Amino acid sequence: MNRLLTLLLTTLFGFALSAQTISLNDGWQFSQKGKDTWYDAEVPGSVQRDLIRLGVLPDPYVGVNENEVQWPELEDWDFRKSFDLTADHLRSDDAVMFFEGIDTHADVFLNGARILQSQNMFVGQRVSVKNSLRVGKNDLYIRFYSPIERMNPARITAGFEYPADNDHSDKKLSVYNRKAPYQFGWDWGMRLVQMGLWKPVSLTFYNMARIDDLFVKQTSITKEVAKIDNQVEIYSVAKQPVQSKVTLTYALKGGEVVENSLDIVLRPGKNNINIPVEIKNPKLWMPINWGEQHLYDFTVKVVANDEVVAEKSQRTGLRSVRLVQDLDEHGRSFYFEVNGHPIFAKGAN
Repeated sequence: MNRLLTLLLTTLFGFALSAQTISLNDGWQFSQKGKDTWYDAEVPGSVQRDLIRLGVLPDPYVGVNENEVQWPELEDWDFRKSFDLTADHLRSDDAVMFFEGIDTHADVFLNGARILQSQNMFVGQRVSVKNSLRVGKNDLYIRFYSPIERMNPARITAGFEYPADNDHSDKKLSVYNRKAPYQFGWDWGMRLVQMGLWKPVSLTFYNMARIDDLFVKQTSITKEVAKIDNQVEIYSVAKQPVQSKVTLTYALKGGEVVENSLDIVLRPGKNNINIPVEIKNPKLWMPINWGEQHLYDFTVKVVANDEVVAEKSQRTGLRSVRLVQDLDEHGRSFYFEVNGHPIFAKGAN
């Protein structure tokens, strides 16, 4: 595709190479499995949070209401949402749905196809869905399974009970679930084993390539020079290798912008690119009360056929952190150095 063809497609069909992201946080409903009562859901959120908000469950912090809010953890719950798309959306090379946080055991269906199975609250899920999308109305449906019933077979077959003191139940199941342990209870909090979409959901349409990750890896930081290895993960959906250019810009917030570029060949699938830079006399980040919190903005762009097809930014402070455990007359020291300065860390558990 040359620049003239790109401009022609943009004019005729109303889309360009740059990505377009649609939020899918609004318009969700949820219901207990087997019931036909649907409630409006807030996303991000959870089943229990919405049931409390809607008055179906009492305020758990009043009296002994904690006992009255436990039953939802034993049930399965369904979430549903519809959204509309145009033909322009589906002309994109690919479409990726991103669930930043699903809590926890769930099957996700889109227009009749199961696109995702979730078993981990802590890991975001990214799935290509273009082949499941259609012009007009699209339907998302998620079944959340009780984390208690789902993982109880693992407990039964283990042959012993884990000493999970935080778990406020005779059946210690927190250790079998990849979800926040405090939901099962703690010394400072009640038991509230939640289910739901606890982080945002979005749908991104893009052409040719996307940037899945930008890691500003600080390999060596001193007052004189900051050595940084910018690690970029680019995913190309082009069927053939594409001659491209990756540009990296960085700047202290509000300062002069510096640009580095690298000519590459994007191959179909995953491409890992490293862009090393050295920043002379960097402005270093220090903890509050120990100095200024200087921040640098790093931006990577993928350019093909003179068009920006993908872009990703990261804001970070440049600093070195070291745990010092030197031998001394008492045994070993234990303190942190930030940019070579010993830091007194206040607080206790």
